[in-house]
Amino acid sequence: MNYNSDKPIENSEQDLLGRITFSKQLGEAINSYAGKDGLVLGLFGKWGTGKTSILNMVVNEINQLSKDEDNRPIIVNFSPWNYTDKDNLISLFFRVLKNKLDLDKDEEKRKKIGKALTDYSDALDALSLVPMIGSGLAALLKTIAKAQGAELSKDVDIDTTKEHLEKVLDDTNQKIIVIIDDIDRLTNTQIKDIFQLVKQVGNFPNIIYVLSMDRDVVCRALGDVHNIDGSEYLEKIIQIPFEIPVLMKQKLQEIFLAKLDDIVNDISNNVKIDKYYWGQVYTNCIEPYIKTLRDVNRVINTFQFRYKLLSEEAALEDMVALTVIEVLDPQLYQWIGRNKDLICSTAKRSILSVFRNKKDYREFIVTELKNIGVNTDIGIKFLTTLFPVFADDIDEHSVGYISSNIRETMRVAQEERFDSYFMFDLGGIPVSRDIINIFINKLDLDELVNTIAEINNNGNIEYFIDELRSLVDTIPYNRLGLLSSVILNKLCTFSNNSGFFRLSTYSKAEFFVYDLMNRLNNENERYNLIKSVLENINKEQLGILASFINRIELSYGRLAGKEEHIEKQLITLEHLIHIESLYVSKINEITQSEVIIDIRNFHMAFYLWECLDKGSARNYLSNILKKDINIFKFICTIASRWTSENDKGWYFSLEELSTYISTDIVFEKVQEISKEDLAMFTLEDKIKLASFVLTYDKSESYRVDEEEAMKLVNDWTDDEAK
Repeated sequence: MNYNSDKPIENSEQDLLGRITFSKQLGEAINSYAGKDGLVLGLFGKWGTGKTSILNMVVNEINQLSKDEDNRPIIVNFSPWNYTDKDNLISLFFRVLKNKLDLDKDEEKRKKIGKALTDYSDALDALSLVPMIGSGLAALLKTIAKAQGAELSKDVDIDTTKEHLEKVLDDTNQKIIVIIDDIDRLTNTQIKDIFQLVKQVGNFPNIIYVLSMDRDVVCRALGDVHNIDGSEYLEKIIQIPFEIPVLMKQKLQEIFLAKLDDIVNDISNNVKIDKYYWGQVYTNCIEPYIKTLRDVNRVINTFQFRYKLLSEEAALEDMVALTVIEVLDPQLYQWIGRNKDLICSTAKRSILSVFRNKKDYREFIVTELKNIGVNTDIGIKFLTTLFPVFADDIDEHSVGYISSNIRETMRVAQEERFDSYFMFDLGGIPVSRDIINIFINKLDLDELVNTIAEINNNGNIEYFIDELRSLVDTIPYNRLGLLSSVILNKLCTFSNNSGFFRLSTYSKAEFFVYDLMNRLNNENERYNLIKSVLENINKEQLGILASFINRIELSYGRLAGKEEHIEKQLITLEHLIHIESLYVSKINEITQSEVIIDIRNFHMAFYLWECLDKGSARNYLSNILKKDINIFKFICTIASRWTSENDKGWYFSLEELSTYISTDIVFEKVQEISKEDLAMFTLEDKIKLASFVLTYDKSESYRVDEEEAMKLVNDWTDDEAK
């Protein structure tokens, strides 16, 4: 990785901001100054606006303009922001000055300056001007003087010695340019000391001070320590102010995007970007924060690290946006990281959103952001751009992407992917996008089957199906049939658990297959695919195929369908009738030798069978219900789930049940269930059986709360224990 250095540039060739013209003009103005009087210039600009880079170019310009090497200005770069107190500051300043003077080859000049410094030093020492300058100045002046070869004087006079020093400096006919940068990085007291120093020694002939600072920071500091108007104090010191030219947003944008392009192209060749969404992200999430080249470099460096780790599992747009606030607005970044449930499309958030007042909720969020120091206008724009579901929660317009788009593009708003943006932990992603892409594009039949089995066994099949559904439009045409067949064959192994706001994995997979087949242009191809799967069906797949066929039936307004939906008709009516006949043939064949009452979706298999061949279906059911265990299983298959905000449970249509078996007989059998039979059922099925008992003498619409049913299950269990 090549990280962008935050070091200032050294010459005009490195200038990206177009500041070379300003720098040249400033260098020329300093160099052409013909006056002998001391001069103090101020270079003003916010932190990160390139003040140091401009000063470097100014120095280069001065050196280039100075043809006479002997009289070339002596440039002293004084960086005081590491010092700890005033005496150290003075010591540091004169040590830097001494080092520069020591380089002068003119021995006579050195002696003259040394003698003048000595006399002035003694005078200061004698007058004990500590409050103004400090004893350190006098001591250092003496030290410098000695280093220049002078002897100490005993009798001193402050005015005389100052005049003498001024004359010596005047006679040298050589400018001394003292550059003091980063003044705004100092403490308030240190800033005060710097300006006292400049005030005391800044009026000597041929000395030009160039002071670089953030005007607002320095004015506040001077105002605090002197209890006066800081700007007025500054004006008394700075004779000629220069404001750094405002950087055009367009130029900064060009630099940022160019650096971003370099990173992306260097790491990945297969980057997809939604230009409309990127435009929204840049406008709302990036542009308000990036104000200086330093901002650009800090963001780019951090992003480069992020992108290297997450490029295959994250949306480029969101990564850039989050990197911006990680660097430039860490309070907002941390708040987002702590509040996934509030801003992502999670089940918890969805439930809450139904019952919350949007106006009140918005005020709550605004208060939260304000309390942590976030600009609420910018913060709200950021959040609603990246998290469209949250935007709806607070009644704010957003980019408005649906959940499948969010998943397809791997955005941070996707619940399962959210944490990886903040923890750099790809282990939190159940199935990598790389594996999914290989599944979609490369694996053969056996490999597809094995991959699905492995993902399902690991408990990640729901995530996997959700990912596939989001990518359905990107799947190559020549893979549609193969993937449809594989998923359809494996549907019976997927979880059928659902919630108040959630489809079951089984249902999601069924929708996915339907969408895959819908993309096949040839109706015969679709028909032959369904026919092929049906011809090779086993008993476990009967319920799955029944559900899939019923979906086609509904599209024609058949069976329970009330109206026709032409766009959902995968096959012709003629082919549908052939499929019906084939299904009846297969279920009649299978039930000759096998019991199917405990298969996945038995109720759907029986429903379709009964619709197409009522006599065979009812005869089969009548025969198997002669065994008590099958009665219990049948009760479990016809139980219907209900869910509310706080509760859940099961209910039964006793009228429908009585069509097949007496409810009195069922009630009696369940009441007398043996502990051996009861042990064969899962806890959920035990709750269903208990719910039936509690429903028996109630109205048709009675719904049993799961907790109520659980009490009866516990009673049964206690009886077993006894």
